[in-house]
Parts: sequence; structure tokens; C-alpha cells
Amino acid sequence: MADPVVRVLDFEGPLDLLIHLIEKNKMDIYDIPIVSITDQYISYLHSFTETDLEAASQFLVMASLLLQIKSRMLLPKTELEDEDEADPRDMLVQMLLEYRCIKAVAKQLETMKQTAARQHTRRPYFADSKLRNLHYYPVSELLLALAGLSGSLRRQIAVVDRQEYDVGAKMQEIVKLLENYPEGIEFEKAFVKSGSSGEMVASFLAVLELLRLQVVRISQSMAFAPIYIFLRTVHEPVLIGGEPDAAG
Repeated sequence: MADPVVRVLDFEGPLDLLIHLIEKNKMDIYDIPIVSITDQYISYLHSFTETDLEAASQFLVMASLLLQIKSRMLLPKTELEDEDEADPRDMLVQMLLEYRCIKAVAKQLETMKQTAARQHTRRPYFADSKLRNLHYYPVSELLLALAGLSGSLRRQIAVVDRQEYDVGAKMQEIVKLLENYPEGIEFEKAFVKSGSSGEMVASFLAVLELLRLQVVRISQSMAFAPIYIFLRTVHEPVLIGGEPDAAG
């Protein structure tokens, strides 16, 4: 049975054609039948219609390499030749293995590119705001701040204020506040600073619960920038201070 002849006009180079011939005929890349692969490669060159001389020269150089390997494989070995002499196909096998690896990586990158092309990202809120340079603080001021912090940590008596604020009521207050500011407000302004730590804790828990219920959302334009809180616009009613309904 004659070896099949493959004539495909679209290849990226001679190595691409050789990989196609090997895979098409299910050849072992580590034990290439050089006579068969050379004949099929030459058959392709006979149907070559490319007018680009540079592209054509690449295929001709590979053809000369295949003919050289073929001639070395067909020549009978003499007793004077070393039996451990390298296989003439080793260089070709190494080239094909490296090309196949690069081709696989290129295919993976193309898949990632197509996946990324189907995704769209929006610009963050306040994307046009200018970056501010961080203020330089000398080491002496940092050491003083650390000393002050260490002094506060040495206190042995901790005073815990009594819980005087209801989280559900704070949730309603924050929602009413945001209704008056559709453009959003800074996160810290949602806390009424009356000097009571209990109110601060209740307000913070209220914001967390509103986020969980998807009543509000928060946004930050960049790292260390102010955090803003917005009231979500939804069609389904959300129960404030309890579990959301099934539609939410």
C-alpha cells in the first residue's frame, strides 16, 4: 500500500508541515520514517504555488535537510564506524519537539485572548480623580505615634459601654440618609459621631447587614481612597432589619 500524500496549502512553515504529516500518518516522532516523510514533503513542494521567495526558501532549506538525513540513513554502515554514533534524525526530532511545544503554548494564549475579548470591564467610580501624594512623616513622629499606641495598650482596665442603640433602627436611619443623597456619601458619614462607641458599633453592624441584604453597595476609586456608600436601585422590596424575601 502506497504511503498517503498530503497536499495542504496553508502552513505556517516547514516544521508545521512536518508536524501535520507526522500526526496525519500517526508516526512516532522519536522514530520518524525518514524515507516516507521526505517523499511526502517533496510531494507537497511540487504543489507549492507560493510566490513569496522568503517563505519558499524556508521549505527548500528543510527539504535539503531531509534529503541529507535520508541519504545518511540509506548509506550502509562500515565496521569502522562507531556503533554509538548519534542518530542523524536527532536534530530534526529536537526541532519538532520544541516547535510542537511552542505551538501548544501559542494555541493556549490564543484561547485566553478570545476569552478575554468576550469580557468587558467598567471603569471604577471616580476614575478621573487625581492621585494624591502621601505625606512624608519623619521617623521621630512615627516613633512617637508608636509610643502613644503602646501606652494605650498597657491599660489593664477596659470600659465597655452598654448597648444603647438598636441595629435595625440604625439600618433604617442609614437608608433614609442615602435616599437624600443618590450620588452617595462617604462611608464614615454614615456613622453619627456622638461620642458613644455603642452608636459607632451599631452603625457599623447596620452597614454590614445592609450590604448582606444587598440594600446598599460600596465603592472605592483606588487604594486608600475614601469609601463611598450608595443605595441600590432594585425593583423587589427588601425587608429592613430581617431576612430578604424570596424575590430578593
